Amino acid sequence: MINRIQNSAEKTPILLFPTHYLGNFVLGLPWVLKVLSVRPEAPVVLDACFGPLARLILPEHSRLILYPRQEMAAGKPLSSRLSHYWRFLTSLRGTGSQVIVDLEGERFTGILARLSGCPIRIGPMMKRAGRFYTEIRDLNYRNHRFKAFGEIVSDFVDGELPATQLPFRVDQAAIDALRMLVPEWQTISLVAIHPGASVPYKLWSQAYFAGLVSQLQDSGYQVVWVGAGEMDAQIIRAIKQQIRTDETVNLCNRLSFSELMVLYQHCRFFVGSDSGPMHLAAATGAPVFALFGPSDEAIWAPLGEHSHPLRGTLCCADDCDAFHCRLDYRCMASLQPEAVMEAINDRLPPSSVETQ
Repeated sequence: MINRIQNSAEKTPILLFPTHYLGNFVLGLPWVLKVLSVRPEAPVVLDACFGPLARLILPEHSRLILYPRQEMAAGKPLSSRLSHYWRFLTSLRGTGSQVIVDLEGERFTGILARLSGCPIRIGPMMKRAGRFYTEIRDLNYRNHRFKAFGEIVSDFVDGELPATQLPFRVDQAAIDALRMLVPEWQTISLVAIHPGASVPYKLWSQAYFAGLVSQLQDSGYQVVWVGAGEMDAQIIRAIKQQIRTDETVNLCNRLSFSELMVLYQHCRFFVGSDSGPMHLAAATGAPVFALFGPSDEAIWAPLGEHSHPLRGTLCCADDCDAFHCRLDYRCMASLQPEAVMEAINDRLPPSSVETQ
């Protein structure tokens, strides 16, 4: 395959990666960076909502093409949706690339690959993949999703795994903004907690979060809530009402990506369920305590040496899956706040505990 690319008139691939899942975006981004390290001119197609985050990580002169998902949402005027879609396709086809690599592998990205005009289209095995791609890759999705992203771009990189800690760039404005929100943030022991998740089966009990926060506060930590969207905001409000003495700081829907990076880089650790903010925290190098239930940590565990997936003491039935459980997801319910607190005390470096 690599010889075929080298003989093409255009040797640089388009990296088609317009995922709207933050977790997928974070897990795939190290491979995007690895391709750009050898092919810096490669166009990268991303969801517009992640444009600001990508600009904190990708090389400053990277060629981004933003997929206008929100502008094409149902409810928008049809003429406006068609106009945005046409402008996007014009940018995609105007790259002049002969090769496109679909990292996402969704039906809509398969269609985009076909509409790109590229004669060489590489994508993963899926239903009717032959309609979209000229080169089909049967990826091993039983391994960690990070490795699956590596498989799809393997023709363009060497065999060495890229660093999973991402090179975020933060500016003084973000530091100043966080100082305004949490004036003593550099002298206190911050803990970032995200209690939300993209689907209900990943959620840890609100009462458990309240109990854990009480224990953290008793140990001298300052808890800071992070999240985005109304669902996260509702969950945080409900938990705060259950905390016996609430001294937490609620930054849900108040942080830019840059400000969130500053917070993660300076917090003692992060606690949260399997979610995009959890993967983002791990990508900053922050210690992460990830609360797992139905999700398979062999595929979705946070990356990095300071990441710690935690599970309950009870297993679910063999026929349980992410969307149905006749045992009421006891794998998650049996993970008690005391067990999480014990894991934090056991696994944090001694120097971190001694400074509390």
